[in-house]
Amino acid sequence: MRVLVTGGTGFVGFHVVKLLKQRGHDVVALVRSLDKARTLYGKHGIVVDRFVTGSIDDANVVRDALQGCQGVVHAAAITPMQAASEQDLLATNVGGVKHVIGSAMELGINNAVFVSSITAIFNADASRMSADAPVAQSRHAYGRSKAQAEEYVRSLQAQGKGVKTVYPGGIIGPDDPGRSATLMSLLYRMTQGFRITSGGTQQIDVRDLAAFIVALLEQDNGKPGRYLTAGHYMPWAQFADLLETVSGATLPRSEIAGWKLRLVGAFYDLKRLFKPDPSPISAETMRYTTQWPAVQNAPDMAALGVSLRPAAETFADTLRWMGESGLLDKKQLPKLFG
Repeated sequence: MRVLVTGGTGFVGFHVVKLLKQRGHDVVALVRSLDKARTLYGKHGIVVDRFVTGSIDDANVVRDALQGCQGVVHAAAITPMQAASEQDLLATNVGGVKHVIGSAMELGINNAVFVSSITAIFNADASRMSADAPVAQSRHAYGRSKAQAEEYVRSLQAQGKGVKTVYPGGIIGPDDPGRSATLMSLLYRMTQGFRITSGGTQQIDVRDLAAFIVALLEQDNGKPGRYLTAGHYMPWAQFADLLETVSGATLPRSEIAGWKLRLVGAFYDLKRLFKPDPSPISAETMRYTTQWPAVQNAPDMAALGVSLRPAAETFADTLRWMGESGLLDKKQLPKLFG
């Protein structure tokens, strides 16, 4: 099968391309920087069949990349810190979805996987968190872009188009070329310690997510579908315990009430009314931090032969890679580096 992967130099896209090539598929990677892509894949000894340089908000570039493909993985998106403006954010996160997924369906490529985010359907009540839950609305540009993209994809699914949506929680693992937000949060906690509060974190190993995405592509049943791929859930204290056990480090901890962190997030939102602030802290992110429920993963993962590796394995591999790549001092990881 020939598969177009967008976001080919990003975290999910890279691991999907890597696995597709291991399984014998042809890959077309749509990337913004050809030099960056060649360096990345060359470093790992991966031969991509075709690179297309351009942006997903360019319909002509996308249609060129789709030629000859039988499958599509749309993993490209940008965050507020990467966007030059709100218009840029919407053009990429909404317009890009319409160009990539919409054009694929128009060209008869009825086998696409859209990498969304579980925040698109977030609800603090776990009983109301399902793949078919209503789209979560947001007051923030990034949240609005994710909601609009989600609504567009759902409109295609309602027509019976073969678009499958995966809803990952935090995505973590080794070999993160884009230094994702989840990775940088881990780096912060390993160097600055933990705020122990209400709620918890739910993270999935990027390799497990990539395995499920490829399994959905290979299934190629022409049907729509939505799947929760949240990963392992851990309250914050348990997460701190796990990192200490895996790394051998002792991490500073302080306790803080959830409502206080949400108040801090609201304060940052208020500041942004007068002055731009690139910080990821907001009322929305603090709500996720302090009110995240334990979400059940889709049983379809096991049905397609994908099982989540133990969280300890994921974080050992991730921290080891962070030490080897210089993101963390190896002395901070005594159990992994002696």
